[in-house]
Amino acid sequence: MRKWISFSPKEHSGKFEQRLYRMVHDFNEAVVLTDKYPYYNGHSQQYHEFQVLAGFDALDVFQEDIDVLAGVAGELNDWLLGYLSYDLKMDFEPMLLSENPDPIGFKKFGFFRPRYLIRKSNENWALGYHPDFNSEEDAEHFIENIRNIPLYDCAELPELRFSPNVSEAEYLRTVNKLIEHIRRGDIYEVNYCIDFFAQKTGLNPAQVFSQLIQSAPMPFGALLRHHDSFLMGASPERYLRKRGARLISQPMKGTARKNSEVHDDLYVMKSLAESDKERAENIMIADLVRNDLSRVSARGTVRVDDLCSVFPFPGVYQMISTVSAQMHTDANWFDPVKYSFPMGSMTGAPKISAMQLIEKYEKTSRGLYSGAVGYITPELDYDFNVVIRSFLYNQASGYLSYTVGSAITDVCNPRDEYSECLLKAERLRTLFNKNMEYDSFRG
Repeated sequence: MRKWISFSPKEHSGKFEQRLYRMVHDFNEAVVLTDKYPYYNGHSQQYHEFQVLAGFDALDVFQEDIDVLAGVAGELNDWLLGYLSYDLKMDFEPMLLSENPDPIGFKKFGFFRPRYLIRKSNENWALGYHPDFNSEEDAEHFIENIRNIPLYDCAELPELRFSPNVSEAEYLRTVNKLIEHIRRGDIYEVNYCIDFFAQKTGLNPAQVFSQLIQSAPMPFGALLRHHDSFLMGASPERYLRKRGARLISQPMKGTARKNSEVHDDLYVMKSLAESDKERAENIMIADLVRNDLSRVSARGTVRVDDLCSVFPFPGVYQMISTVSAQMHTDANWFDPVKYSFPMGSMTGAPKISAMQLIEKYEKTSRGLYSGAVGYITPELDYDFNVVIRSFLYNQASGYLSYTVGSAITDVCNPRDEYSECLLKAERLRTLFNKNMEYDSFRG
């Protein structure tokens, strides 16, 4: 059983948190999860639980067989932190394949039982350690080590030119092909993504993450390391939350740029809320989530608690629906993930057909992008985000990328979809390119 001690950072909490980011570089397995959402209003984002949850060093690592993790997690009676890569889909649906190159190198999944677990909630800090492996003195020494980590200066990130793996012209051709698939009846909707990449050895992921969440404070920030592979993410979307038998999923479809003028901003919000196209996309995915959760839920308990509501995020408005369910008494704790992953908002409908077309038309493996990062509690509850609005980085090769996408339907305009991709990429791109414009981003 993990023991907990309360402690004081002995400095401003923000500075201590910055030191936690730096600590990620010292371990092959490390995660820092943050909730920086500035617009809590008691509605769609009401499930706030902590400002920071961080784990360092591994007592156990699970990365080979997802069924082993599902089977032994209950016996551990401990916390697990980690990720589910998009390619885990092949373990859940054997008919799916993935042959596209993956330059980042995350495994299909990876969870670890942290030696030290740090949590900040309502300005209260606590550290959890396992007495079978470490003493309270060890835990206090670990906290002191964090306090002594030097902070980096506030220098700008290096200027980097990101290259798209698909030109604008090729993007438009591909979207038109996907629309043909839809009109033939192969699918109803598909999430098509493009990749932007750069090469930079010696990059500091902690610094990138710090500036990213300052620029885009989101409810599901994540700085994650697995050996040479790093995620620096500022996600606004929840994939799946379990508390006891209750499940919550919050698919997000529909994006609009916020405006600095209040009058115009209200018009943008209203236009998004009333858009037939955006509502149709969101409702289609909410229905897909309902279907996924019904496979593990008691009869009559799957509900749409909130449909097509528009919420503010830094730089954008997003349309979110909230779907809830009560797990069937015969369901295993991990079954909701098994029967709903990858999330419908990042695949399409019908899901398997959409994923087959994603594999056909996208140029690189999504890897951790459109996967999930989160935690599992000793009670086998969990909360996972959707990995979007994120950088992926391989420290050994220096390969850095971000991926963006949008939902393709039969009524979409390919140029508008391309513009939506660029809007989603804007806060990522401008971290490294504050004064740079690309030819491929014009028009």
